[in-house]
Amino acid sequence: MWPARGRASDTGPVDPRPLALVTGVSRGPGIAAAVARRLAADGWDLALSGWRPYDAGMAWGRHDDELDELLLGLTGSGVRTRYFDADFADLDAPAGLYDAVVEEFGRSPLALAVVHTHDTGGGLLEMSGADFDHHMAVNARATLLLAAEHARRFAGPAGRGRIVTFVSGLPLRGSVAYAASKGAVHWMTVSIAAELADRGITANAVNPGPTDTGWMSPPVRQRIRGESPLGRIGRPEDAAELVAWLCSEAGGWMTGQVLTSDGGWSTIRP
Repeated sequence: MWPARGRASDTGPVDPRPLALVTGVSRGPGIAAAVARRLAADGWDLALSGWRPYDAGMAWGRHDDELDELLLGLTGSGVRTRYFDADFADLDAPAGLYDAVVEEFGRSPLALAVVHTHDTGGGLLEMSGADFDHHMAVNARATLLLAAEHARRFAGPAGRGRIVTFVSGLPLRGSVAYAASKGAVHWMTVSIAAELADRGITANAVNPGPTDTGWMSPPVRQRIRGESPLGRIGRPEDAAELVAWLCSEAGGWMTGQVLTSDGGWSTIRP
């Protein structure tokens, strides 16, 4: 854990803990929830956002009890936690979220982990223009706008700012709009890193590979386990460990990288 330091200078107010904003938190088995739990273990205060209506329309469904249990556990661990609903299809949602976080915590986050995603499937012949626009708005545009808000409001010591995004391995047959949006996030992250380096903010992306967050059917789980070079399926905690390291002082020399942490899965893909 980073020691407590002045918000903008050694003589300014001292924040008891660093603050991280994690998006995409709405389900207990999700990667975002694992990231939140792992950062809490390192002593981060947490601003969490999610969009539960998205889960309601997916196969796994909406489970408010899982979110309540997660928030209760995080608060019980001794860190300050607040959840915000945010629909990133709304152009103004990223700025509105940062306004709400600063109002609630009295300071801007040191770290931003963009874990939310929108993926309703659809191959090239099934995808509509509206489908494409929605994927790009939620996955790509919102990531860019969140990163911009993070940089504008960053007031921590130089070198302590962090942005971590999430991408996917390609190709993704049957999810072409999702693939396009994640490809955009990949290259945006590299460019963001170059632009924000002189502000003391690093930016990196994580490709977690196939991770069991509750969406896998038994046949899919069996196939992936059988094809994985390490003989197992990715766990949300695998990605969370990498995010925690990138957000730590130890990860401060890493920027502009897209890190594939998939147990070797990409080595067997075309």
